[in-house]
Amino acid sequence: MELLLNAPLSKLPPLPKIRATKRKPLGARLPSCLGVERHDDMDVHKDLPQSMDHEPKEKQSDIWQLFTEAQQNILYLNKQRLTALEELDELKRENTALLDRIEQLEAKMLLNTEKEMDTLSISSELLLRIDSMVLSGMIDNAEASDLRRLVMNSRMSIAANLFQNTHKKDSELLVELRHFSSKSKKKGFHIVHISAEMAPVVSVGSLASYVTGLSCALQRKGHVVEVILPKYACLNLDEVQGLREVEAEVYSFFNGQLHKNRIWTGVVFGIGVTFIQPVYYSAFFSHERVYGYGNDFERFTYFSRASLDYLVKSGKKPDIVHIHNWETSIVGPLFWDVFVNQGLEGTRILLTCQGFDSQACIYA
Repeated sequence: MELLLNAPLSKLPPLPKIRATKRKPLGARLPSCLGVERHDDMDVHKDLPQSMDHEPKEKQSDIWQLFTEAQQNILYLNKQRLTALEELDELKRENTALLDRIEQLEAKMLLNTEKEMDTLSISSELLLRIDSMVLSGMIDNAEASDLRRLVMNSRMSIAANLFQNTHKKDSELLVELRHFSSKSKKKGFHIVHISAEMAPVVSVGSLASYVTGLSCALQRKGHVVEVILPKYACLNLDEVQGLREVEAEVYSFFNGQLHKNRIWTGVVFGIGVTFIQPVYYSAFFSHERVYGYGNDFERFTYFSRASLDYLVKSGKKPDIVHIHNWETSIVGPLFWDVFVNQGLEGTRILLTCQGFDSQACIYA
C-alpha cells in the first residue's frame, strides 16, 4: 500500500472526447419509450389540435339534438294539455246542459202535475154542478148521465174549454156543456173562408193560392171547408164544377137599406164555393180588375156584410169564419156587433193578413 502510495504518478492516457448532443424534451421521447411508432415533432404538434377540434363539434351536435327533442316533447305535452282542457270544458258544458234539461223536465213535471190537479178539480166541480142541475129540475136523469159521461171521458179538453165558465150560473153553464157536447160528437170543424181571391178562379197575389192550399189541406184532415167570394166579371168559371144559381132571395143591409143579392154555388178542387152577386150595386164587381178602384172600401164592405147575412139566412153555424186581409177584415166587428146573437154564438173569427202592400183606395 505504501509502495503504491509513494509511487510517482504517471501521466494518464487521454480520455475520449464525447460530443454533446441536443436533448429532446421528455414529452417527445415518451412515445418511443412506450413502444409507439415515433413521429417527428412537427407531425405530433399538428395532429393534436385537429382531434381537439372534432370533439367539441360532436358534443355541440348531441346537445342541439337533445334540446330539439326536449322542445318537441314540451310542445307535444302542451298540445295534450290544451286538448285535455278543451275536453274538460266540453264535459262542463255537457254537464251544465244536462242539469238544465233535468231542471226543465222537473219544472214540466211539476206543471203537468198542477195542470192535472186543476183538471181534476174542474171535472169534480162540473160533476157537482150537474148534480145541482138535476136537483133543480133543469135536466132529467138521462141528460145528466150523458153529461157526466162527457166530463169523465173528456177531462182534459173540457177543462181547457170550460175552466172560465165554472163561475157562471147553472143555466149558463148548461148551455156551454150542451154546446161542447154537440161539438165533441163532430169529427172535424166547419170552416168558412170569406175572401177576395181563390186560385184558380180569381188570382191576383199570394192570397189566392193560400186560400186554396189551406182549404184543401184542411179537408184532407177531415174538416168541412167552404169559401165565399164576390162574383167578379173577370172570374175563371171554367175551373168551377156544377156552377148554378140558387133560386132564393137573399138580402143584405147596406147604406141603411136592404139590397137583394144573387147567389151562385159550385165546386173547386172539391171545395164548396159560394159567389155573391149584388143586384142593385151590380157595378161593384163588374170591373175588369179585382182591386184599384176609388170605391174599393164600399165594394168589399158590401161583400163582407152580404156574406154574414148569407150565413144567417142559410142556417150555417160554422165553427170558424176565416177572413183575409183588409178586404174582409170588417167582418170581425160586424160579427161581434150584429151577428153573434143570431145563431152564431159558437162561431169564432180568425183574421189572416198576407201583407200590407194592398190597401183600400178612398177618395173624398
